[in-house]
Amino acid sequence: MNFSLKHTILLGWPILSVLLAFSVVSLAIFLQCWTLLRKCRGLVNSVGQSDRKILSHALAVVEQRLAILGTIANAAPFVGLLGTVIGVIRAFHSISTATGSGSGLTLVAGGISEALVSTAAGLAVAIPASMIFNYFTYQSQKIAQDAGLD
Repeated sequence: MNFSLKHTILLGWPILSVLLAFSVVSLAIFLQCWTLLRKCRGLVNSVGQSDRKILSHALAVVEQRLAILGTIANAAPFVGLLGTVIGVIRAFHSISTATGSGSGLTLVAGGISEALVSTAAGLAVAIPASMIFNYFTYQSQKIAQDAGLD
């Protein structure tokens, strides 16, 4: 039996689908926050009363989105870990149900590859989400401070 990434992804699809949703939401939040903060930087220099309301509202939206992004950054490694545990359980189940002497590594390889793919996917979502969260948190606080909205 040869290694098949397609087969591994199909086995781990329940966990990987959650991580895919996390990555899509993270990308959408990145794009929205990036656009809003660019708009806010332009308004900082001309902070009139109407601009102050727009700026305040935009920063509130950024703060709400960053709360979601922070949750994704914290939850994604745990979802990947869940996939790891499920893959290892599957590998041990394969060992326990094996009959005959021809089993060995072939039986556990599928479960272990599923486990490692889930772990890698969880980290691949969490690391950029965490970096984006920290960057945009800093930027929104700096804009609020520069505009005197502290």
